[in-house]
Amino acid sequence: MNVDVVIVTFNRLEKLKKALASYEKQTKSFRNMIVVNNHSTDGTLEYLEEWKQKEAPFSKYVITTEDNLGGSGGFYTGQRFAMTLNPDWVYLADDDAYAEHDMMEQFYKFCETHDVGKLSAICGAVCDVEGRIAYQHRSTYKIIDKRLYKRDVSVPEDYQKECFRIDMLSYVCSFINSQAIKKVGMVNPQYFIYYDDTEHSIRLKKYGEILCVPAIRIDHDDAGNVTNELNIEASWQDYYFNRNKIHMLKKHHFIAAAFATSRVLKEIKRGDHTAVQARLVKDALRDAWMGRLGKHSKYKPGWKVVFGF
Repeated sequence: MNVDVVIVTFNRLEKLKKALASYEKQTKSFRNMIVVNNHSTDGTLEYLEEWKQKEAPFSKYVITTEDNLGGSGGFYTGQRFAMTLNPDWVYLADDDAYAEHDMMEQFYKFCETHDVGKLSAICGAVCDVEGRIAYQHRSTYKIIDKRLYKRDVSVPEDYQKECFRIDMLSYVCSFINSQAIKKVGMVNPQYFIYYDDTEHSIRLKKYGEILCVPAIRIDHDDAGNVTNELNIEASWQDYYFNRNKIHMLKKHHFIAAAFATSRVLKEIKRGDHTAVQARLVKDALRDAWMGRLGKHSKYKPGWKVVFGF
């Protein structure tokens, strides 16, 4: 069974070093590792040039982009290259995720004892660095009365089972069946960040079930990846979160997208948002419905407005 690993990195060199080391220490290895360097400026390029020359139980490939393509563009680049190598499964993870030493072995063991050919994806349990399960990485969803989108994250009881079905995975410790990718396509690179893996999950489900196998584990050190500044009125992340959610719903559940848009516009009219927030959300909604995706000329990484300014 040929498994090719795709890691996307951007300006987190120390975490990347730890992540790469975790894959080199696997009790059972894989075929190829593809690292997509998303235009890092912190010495990642130089490090990866040296890393590529070091002997490992797998073949190494490094792709350096000419611009920061965001998570979605980075994973698209990695998926596209991996598919040229004819893998059976494409594994996806961030640069701040550290695989348990037997993660790959547990994946192979599950595949050997189950009929996995018609599955679209198999993913593992994502934990924080203290070993606590991060339930939000695996979820289900439903559309209530054809209009209300409701997402439910996994629960502790799920992880007592050998495996459980989900609708939505994150690109952390997820093995995607290459046949599913051929059938439904790769991630949408124009999402930049947020909802890219969620939208891809909906398409993957059209090929087959997605299973989470708790014995497959990874530690995700995402502390500090989300802005927690209390004085931020609006930020660039807010734009992509709102735009991509509505675009995803419009593509797969049109009525739910219209209902969600209506609810947000009523909130704005009611005064639940500041003027800055209202402008950003309106821009996001308009772009979602017009199909204007990609990196926004205004809401680029780092853009933010602080209260009082």
